[in-house]
Amino acid sequence: MSKVVPRYSDQFKAEAVALFLSEKRTYTQVASQLGISKTGLQRWVAQSQTLGSPDPGGRREAVADTPDLAKYRQLESRVRELEKENSFLKKVSAFFAKEAQ
Repeated sequence: MSKVVPRYSDQFKAEAVALFLSEKRTYTQVASQLGISKTGLQRWVAQSQTLGSPDPGGRREAVADTPDLAKYRQLESRVRELEKENSFLKKVSAFFAKEAQ
């Protein structure tokens, strides 16, 4: 039997984050008051601080691209591409080194 994971609206998440940030209470206290898990609240707070607002299912919410964010994404993409090329070149060089023996 699978466990049913509750889905919360973006508005509920935003209000939960606002409640946590506005009061001097712990994650556990706020989560128990709202009837949600502590880790869920922690994730929503972290997402609100990095992305602007919490978002369902752990997916990134569409955020207005700033020049820094766009540059960061471009660099991340380039790093992944270079890592793939590096991995391929290592395999090719190992193949030819093995063949030369």
